Amino acid sequence: MLKLILEAFISISGIAAASGIVYNNDELHIVSDNSNYLYSYNLAQQHLSKTVLLEAEPMENISKANKMDLESITFDGNRYYLYGSGSTEKRNNRFIWDGKKVIQEDYSKIYTHFMQKFGISKEDFNIEGVVHIDDRILFFNRGNGPKGINAVLEYNSKAEDKYRYTPIELPKLNGISTGFSDATVVGDDIYFIATAEDAKSTYLDGEIAGSLLGKISTDLSSKPEVFQIPENHKFEGITFKEKTDNGLIFLLCEDTDTEDAELTVYSLKVTN
Repeated sequence: MLKLILEAFISISGIAAASGIVYNNDELHIVSDNSNYLYSYNLAQQHLSKTVLLEAEPMENISKANKMDLESITFDGNRYYLYGSGSTEKRNNRFIWDGKKVIQEDYSKIYTHFMQKFGISKEDFNIEGVVHIDDRILFFNRGNGPKGINAVLEYNSKAEDKYRYTPIELPKLNGISTGFSDATVVGDDIYFIATAEDAKSTYLDGEIAGSLLGKISTDLSSKPEVFQIPENHKFEGITFKEKTDNGLIFLLCEDTDTEDAELTVYSLKVTN
């Protein structure tokens, strides 16, 4: 049985509604689901910078109906990839950032193909986490729609069958169903987080009942192991920080469903 220890790691002013996080080279790169910026925070210098993804007013605290809903950020060792949730027509963007230049791509064709091929309705389609593993892109669909579809949707441009669907059964937390909210890769394992939110909608927020940490093999063949994260948070982003003699340390960010531009990043120590 793993032991989970949750502690506040750092507070950052100027970021609201954090939805994804990557730790790399003593910097945190953070996306917000209601902002057109990518936020980068240098831990040593305690300095926050912003990279414009899309020039449009307003740039922050964008209304639910108009936001891009960027829900995930992942790093492949060279570039950062940011993905919209796909839950509405305005949420189909992918951005690629190499530290200098931003490239915007329309991902609606791939999202639509997933829905059509695997019979997922628009009401049930909601990408909350993405990881890149070699040529594979794994999309974690959050089961907060009517049918509660928690699944990993895989796209591999070099595979004979480019699209793959793997349903994942997740437990309830305090009587409320949980849904994927992000994922990160550590070696041959994927560690994911899932939140319990009392709202059967990919669009509306609901009462929070806590979050889970889960682990599954990168080939998706294993049954997920899940553990309840202490306290009652709606964690939306997870990134691997470091391995210690006692276990692993992750960094988590949460969406408080408010416009408060004060982000607390938490450390989650996972030990045997």
